[in-house]
Amino acid sequence: MVKISHYIFAFLLAAWPPVAFADFEADLSDTGNVKNLSQLRELHARAAAGNAEAQLNMGGIFCKGQEVEQDLAEGAKWFRLAARQGLPQAQFNLGMMYTLGQGVAQNPAEAVKWYRLAAEQGLVLAQTNLGVAYISGQGVARNEAEAARWIRLAADKGEAQAQFNLGVMYTNGQGVEKNYAEANRWASRAAAQGHDNARALMLDLNNRIKSEQSIERAIDAAGETDNTARYYLQLAAFKSSKEAEKYIEKMRAQLNPTGHTLSIFSTDGWVRTQLGPYPSLNEAKNQAVKLKVVLGYEPLLKKH
Repeated sequence: MVKISHYIFAFLLAAWPPVAFADFEADLSDTGNVKNLSQLRELHARAAAGNAEAQLNMGGIFCKGQEVEQDLAEGAKWFRLAARQGLPQAQFNLGMMYTLGQGVAQNPAEAVKWYRLAAEQGLVLAQTNLGVAYISGQGVARNEAEAARWIRLAADKGEAQAQFNLGVMYTNGQGVEKNYAEANRWASRAAAQGHDNARALMLDLNNRIKSEQSIERAIDAAGETDNTARYYLQLAAFKSSKEAEKYIEKMRAQLNPTGHTLSIFSTDGWVRTQLGPYPSLNEAKNQAVKLKVVLGYEPLLKKH
């Protein structure tokens, strides 16, 4: 059966967006493996006779270009035949092709249709991607609560990417109430399965908790009337100034009309993009809540 992994996160964000569709060809290795042309002819005959598993495997063979010239459109054709027979893995694969525009014209709504059919049959990868579609609004009206429902179904069954995504959602307060302890619980489950970004998320959560505790201690020591305090809302953190500057340019058109000032702050080997300063903790918190509507996540509160 085809298993499509989806572990793509380009950089460490202050708020972790869980949307991450995979390289479609990343894990087709266990589908349609034939050793020679004789086996290929036999598989093709069974597929042409209507065998759904054989059709799925033919789709994998054409997508990989094994014993045939690679032809994604032909691969999509075979996946579609198997998908119409109700094979969930074929439905998921066809959904991926519509998401990525490989072998078919890109169509997020059609992708969601096939993800849903597979997800309703319990395929965890489809449940994960359907949740991703709901949280990103790709091919379906954005609905964070529905996203959390589908992603949790997959996470409960042990799907590492879903566990990581659910950790992100608890970190950002997307579809669930923000809860760093719960976020860490799901991130640690994903990390135990070797998820590449789960440990980074756990470290980020630890830093968030320390930051909030530091701010609370500073307030206790100086009082809310401390006029020297300056609070910022961190959007993202990068390892290079060039990446941070590119991100600033991308976000400027989106956020400048709201009256927020974007800037860069470097510390601890990270180049951080931030909004502010805000003169009080309450104002910074209020702005963070408002910005969640614009950004889709709540920025990280910082004081310096």
